[in-house]
Amino acid sequence: MPGNSSTPLWNMTAPSEALLPFLTERIATHRYPLAVREPFGEWQKELRGIWRGGLPPSSAIRSEVLEDQGTHRHLRFHYATGDCGEAVMMLPQGRGPYPAILLMHDHGGVFDIGWRKVVSCDAGKAHAAQHYDGRFLADDLVAQGYAILICDALGWGSRFAGGYGEQQALAAQVMQAGWSLAGLVAADDLATFDWLSRQPEIDPTCIGTLGFSFGGFRAWQVAALEQRVRACAAFSWAGTRRDLLVPGATLLKGQSAFYTLHPHLTMLADFPHMASLAADRPLFMRTGSEDRHFQTESAQHFFAIVEKAGGASGMQPELGIFFGAHSLPKSAQGMALHFLKRHLA
Repeated sequence: MPGNSSTPLWNMTAPSEALLPFLTERIATHRYPLAVREPFGEWQKELRGIWRGGLPPSSAIRSEVLEDQGTHRHLRFHYATGDCGEAVMMLPQGRGPYPAILLMHDHGGVFDIGWRKVVSCDAGKAHAAQHYDGRFLADDLVAQGYAILICDALGWGSRFAGGYGEQQALAAQVMQAGWSLAGLVAADDLATFDWLSRQPEIDPTCIGTLGFSFGGFRAWQVAALEQRVRACAAFSWAGTRRDLLVPGATLLKGQSAFYTLHPHLTMLADFPHMASLAADRPLFMRTGSEDRHFQTESAQHFFAIVEKAGGASGMQPELGIFFGAHSLPKSAQGMALHFLKRHLA
């Protein structure tokens, strides 16, 4: 109880409940030195160079085919870090080269599957019903004429690492190796994009990224780090650091937050500054009006910065709020398909 002399003052505020006062002050008064500025190209080169310079190696993937059904290939990727994981590549009917989409699976608190969350299969039915209006994104995109590649991120599916409660331990292990969990995922996704661009069936000038939630973060992250991404559609990951550091928020609790925190960038650039590296190409971002993870006001703060960056590069990002919660309903999927059709045809 307050005033009880047996209760130490330093133990009266749990870190997961709210920011400690001195940290609140530091974050509230900080000004990001690598926020968006003009000339856009020079700023982009500087921030991207620092970001990529702090990542684990992302050199060429060695791949092996586990199963080949012609238009459906089950693969295993061996990454430059020494880790490996499963992926699936799906090809449409007809002759290539095809436009392609690097499709990112979400977090969703479900770790026993990764790429199977967005590909038609029994294992993913319940997840698709909860988050995707019962639709399987990969199958719908292939039907529209796109080649699709989806990989298990570290911690999911073939790369299962203990589930929700072990995320923090996993992040600590990665940090002991001199990397970060967010950096490792980014490096793997960059290597995956490069692998996809070199496949004979793929048009390397027409590759986009797409994802929802954690997959949305990964989608705009790859577009920010890789200039060859032609277009990006990202759903349900938009907020500023200050807005997301509120009592009970993921960024204060740790665990899943480590998948989005790049330590070497934290005091250099905010999340919308990072995403703005992709604002010089077609960029589509949406979040739900009732999203409990990303409040509308925070998303709008994020979008305002990205929109300004787009203007500085002569582009007009397509940003906004759709009616719904933290999910990707069929109506929002339709918006993404329309956007991709205009820019990856």
